[in-house]
Amino acid sequence: MIQKLFATTLAFALVGAFAFAQPVIDGAIAEGEYANTVAHDESGAMLYWTIADDALRMGFTIPSSGWAGIGWLTEQTNRKTGGEILIATVGEDGAAVVFDMFQDAARGEPDMDEQNDFANAVAVFDADVWTVEFSRPLATGDAMDVDVVPGTPMIFMVAHGNTMDPGRQHPRDGRWYIEDFVF
Repeated sequence: MIQKLFATTLAFALVGAFAFAQPVIDGAIAEGEYANTVAHDESGAMLYWTIADDALRMGFTIPSSGWAGIGWLTEQTNRKTGGEILIATVGEDGAAVVFDMFQDAARGEPDMDEQNDFANAVAVFDADVWTVEFSRPLATGDAMDVDVVPGTPMIFMVAHGNTMDPGRQHPRDGRWYIEDFVF
């Protein structure tokens, strides 16, 4: 009887541990690591996220020979104006870097956010595929950020460039908007 009770308790403990485990921000996305997954067929991107402890933990993969980026808006009034932007690229030293940016104008490159709210961001560029993971508070208090409100539809953006220069605009066929995206 005691062995059965111990085995049952251990089973519930293991299930609970897996159910509440947080994604590991390490640049490698394991199957089942995130609570939510969406495939975006047009771009080839895979989006992964978990919301816990007032934070968004997110990862994405996207094929690209240049920089890769994602972003979101609460509403689209003038293209991507007002968007929260994350761009991954390879720096001059050959290391992958992630930038917290915002889109101040309808066209052109985004501006660097003075406060980096993408904590623990890790980017890996291998064989023309980006794998990026990060965590970020749902509400940052930063005027240059767009808060994430779970359950509220947003416009999600995916883009990539042909070069590693994040100042070079994506090609016309290198950007997509996903309407009614819900974190």
